[in-house]
Amino acid sequence: MSIHVALKNPGEKLVHIDVDFENNTISFIHISGDFFIYPEEAIEDIEQALLSLPVDPNIIEQNLLTLIQKNTIEMVGISVSTIVQGIQEAFAQS
Repeated sequence: MSIHVALKNPGEKLVHIDVDFENNTISFIHISGDFFIYPEEAIEDIEQALLSLPVDPNIIEQNLLTLIQKNTIEMVGISVSTIVQGIQEAFAQS
């Protein structure tokens, strides 16, 4: 069963993260909320890039930053740090 975390950091929109872990790696993740990501299908690319990553904030952040830069993804109302924070909060509850 996935763990649900809801976050709203200053200057950002509400973010919901549902995530499962297996052997200290991300085995499932779904990110939703009031934010915008362009192109819209990039949210699926972000979720896919997070699968099988170890729950290490530095590795998660670097992978996301590389993906966003490589694919010219624009994020409005959400940040990489919020995604990392949500995953860490969920992992602490697992």
